[in-house]
Order: sequence, then structure tokens, then C-alpha cells
Amino acid sequence: MRSEQELNDVIERHADTVSRLCTVYLKNSADTEDIFQTVFLKYALSSVIFESEEHQKAWVIRVTINACKDLLKSFFHSRVVSASQLPEMTTSIPSEYREVLDAVLSLPKKYKDVV
Repeated sequence: MRSEQELNDVIERHADTVSRLCTVYLKNSADTEDIFQTVFLKYALSSVIFESEEHQKAWVIRVTINACKDLLKSFFHSRVVSASQLPEMTTSIPSEYREVLDAVLSLPKKYKDVV
């Protein structure tokens, strides 16, 4: 396990790169934050000895890309639908659920996103 100082140094050096990669792959700030934490947790627990700064950066980039791809392939991520897609899918929803859906969609954005 790596020291706290070493982990902080790596986060300072590579945080921007990891965030940008996640944003490009995932297009979602919540997923970006999750992968950001995952990447640096893997780094903290890793016993890999890096030959140089470039080797370390390449490792961080590869771990980030793999984590993003894993999330995109996951069962949960493939079954989630955004709220903006719901109105076009409502034709197949039974009428008793339609009322609930309409009520949720009529909420202000900050409440609708949470629900």
C-alpha cells in the first residue's frame, strides 16, 4: 500500500487527465466521480513499481480507460434510461404507472433527477 503523501502527489499530477478521460468516455459527472475514486484507490492498493513518471502516467491512463469501459459494459449501466428518454417510451407503460410517471416528470429538474 502506498503512502498518503505519494497518493496525494499522484492525484495532483493526474487528476485533470483522469477527469477529462472519464468525461469523454462517460459523459456523466456522477460516473466520472465514481471512476476517479476507483482509479486512485487502485493506485493506492497497487504494488506496481514504476520505472518513470511516463510509466506511471500510462498506467493511470490505462486503468482509467479500462474502468470506464467496464462501467459502460456493466448490467446496471446498460439498463438505465435518462429522464429525457422516458416520454418516448411511455407507450408501453401500463396506465396505473403512467400517472406516477407523469407526476415525476412534472417535478422541477432538481427533484426529478433525484427521483
